Amino acid sequence: MDSHIAARMKATERSDARENIQTYHKFAQVVDASFSTTSGVSTKTKRRAKGFVPSRRPLIDAVDKTPESEDGILPLNPRSDLHLQDENFRIEASFSRWEERVGPAELERAVLSLLDFGQILAAKQLQHKLSPSHIPSEVLLVDAAMKLASISTPGGEISISMLDDEAYSVIQSYNLATDRHLIVPLQVLESLATMIVEGRGRGLCKKIISVVKVANVLGLSFSEAFEKLPIELLQLLSLKAQDSFEEAKLLVKTHSMPAASIAQILAESFLKGLLAAHRGGYMDNQKEEGPAPLLWRFSDFLKWAELCSSEPEIGHALMRLVITGQEIPHACEVELLILSHHFYKSSACLDGVDVLVALAATRVDAYVSEGDFPCLARLITGVGNVHALNFILGILIENGQLDLLLQKYSAAADTNTGPAEAVRGFRMSVLTSLKQFNPNDLYAFAMVYNHFDMKHETASLLELRAEQSSQQWFLRYDRDQNEDLLESMRYFIEAAEVHSSIDAGNKTRAACAQASLVSLQIRMPDFQWLNLSDTNARRALVEQSRFQEALIVAEAYGLNQPSEWALVLWNQMLKPELIEEFVAEFVAVLPLQPSMLAELARFYRAEVAARGDQSHFSVWLTGGGLPAEWAKYLGRSFRCLLKKARDLRLRVQLATVATGFGDVIDACVKVLDKVPDNAGPLVLRKGHGGGYLPLM
Repeated sequence: MDSHIAARMKATERSDARENIQTYHKFAQVVDASFSTTSGVSTKTKRRAKGFVPSRRPLIDAVDKTPESEDGILPLNPRSDLHLQDENFRIEASFSRWEERVGPAELERAVLSLLDFGQILAAKQLQHKLSPSHIPSEVLLVDAAMKLASISTPGGEISISMLDDEAYSVIQSYNLATDRHLIVPLQVLESLATMIVEGRGRGLCKKIISVVKVANVLGLSFSEAFEKLPIELLQLLSLKAQDSFEEAKLLVKTHSMPAASIAQILAESFLKGLLAAHRGGYMDNQKEEGPAPLLWRFSDFLKWAELCSSEPEIGHALMRLVITGQEIPHACEVELLILSHHFYKSSACLDGVDVLVALAATRVDAYVSEGDFPCLARLITGVGNVHALNFILGILIENGQLDLLLQKYSAAADTNTGPAEAVRGFRMSVLTSLKQFNPNDLYAFAMVYNHFDMKHETASLLELRAEQSSQQWFLRYDRDQNEDLLESMRYFIEAAEVHSSIDAGNKTRAACAQASLVSLQIRMPDFQWLNLSDTNARRALVEQSRFQEALIVAEAYGLNQPSEWALVLWNQMLKPELIEEFVAEFVAVLPLQPSMLAELARFYRAEVAARGDQSHFSVWLTGGGLPAEWAKYLGRSFRCLLKKARDLRLRVQLATVATGFGDVIDACVKVLDKVPDNAGPLVLRKGHGGGYLPLM
């Protein structure tokens, strides 16, 4: 209404404006003098009268300041009541000039504006003074809404006879009663709110509906709830947090409340819930049902935090509880810090983050002195700011609390899954701290690798532990104690399983080969199979008379190549009974490569050519001597190799290079039906169609 009056004042002449202002000030002085001379008025009343002068708005709302209420309560002081009536008369006189210039539309707009903001009594009085004959329909609807709300019950029906005549006529005129005898007040109120236009009383109807719902949840009467401040109702609703979120949301939406006050109420309610959960032992596992209906879970608080329009204010309120609170358990204090950091980070309040990190640093010493490492682990994993709180990781790892740290991190990840970058950052920070404080603790590294599913690192660590176990066996005085070798073999097998899970075929084969070599060392301890040099590994391979042991050595030392196997087979050539079994097992596992067989054929030809004329004294040329029928043994062994060569052309080639196997060549040529080179163009072959085709 003041805005309309001011607009009219600007449009009028300056002389009229000055006259109105002088009249207004004179009236204010009269009111001030009358208040100062009235007997029986307290000092508080005098201060209120002095504060009445600078503003014009209290002149309109003067009736709202009286002890008389809408419920019809009598005034407390008859003299003051008479005095206020005298003031009303003077107000009418002072506004007589601009009252003539205010149109009906502006008057109705001013009345409805007051009504929409909840100034019911002021709107009625203004309407009665300026236009008593015309009452807007919105005023009647709001009156009916107030009367319905005052007799509403939680979710129940009431008899329509309980309404007075005015409310009954409003309901009947708008056809809001579906039943002639019973109505549901809340449904009627919602219907009334839809009928009133926005800005003309709908806001007040929505406030009434929200207060009715709040009163039903809290078990209060509407009049008692309506007299309370909205912030007080929100505080009561927060004590029933898990059951009253929708009502609180509607209350905040329809009423104006400072963000700082909302944040303070939410923070205090959260602390109460934390304390109850701490006493009940629910904080170790937040998935359990805790002290309902108190607000204490992280997810519940995030939902309620939507009621506050300022996230930094929530962070400030939570931080204020930590700073000013006394005798708060460490577990509850940590949860407050974690939640405060969450809101600082989400709102990019860097100053709040810095203050929180500094505060956490001051609390760490107290936690360490009392041995409260679970709170430290919860703080670093809940906050997630590993870069700023990296010193906490060092404290936990240095005190052997890595397992506890990983457990708390898993619990935090279940409730609040972070991005992959945060997980990698935390993982690298833990590994860096491990390398700094416990570089030789392979068990701790394995725990971290398994926790974060680091397959490649896990396999490499298992291979390292296997090698360390085998080295410990070499350092033992009694080599018959093979526990270290068994442990080494187990590590190699586990490494092979990890490599196999990530489809690393070559690494899987290498780990299996090392495990087989360790098993060979256990079965044949008289010979050293482990940690051989390249030369000794080749010597051990050549000297094997059984294919299985030779294959294990070749796989373990990377000698499984045709050129290496040629020497192994040549070493068996003078033992036909051994080479037949060796070659049979070889063919079952590995292919006979043509290059390897060609190299054996060249070895054979060179040996026969070198020893052909020395058979009578060859026994004196080699250690132990050669058998008298060495040529027969060599030929027999080479024929065994020729039989294993399935390609006839390759067999002919090998027999030709080795020389002395004409029968093998003839048999192969006969099978191949080989044509002489000089007669090739003259020989014809009968084709499938009956004609003769040249071979070349």
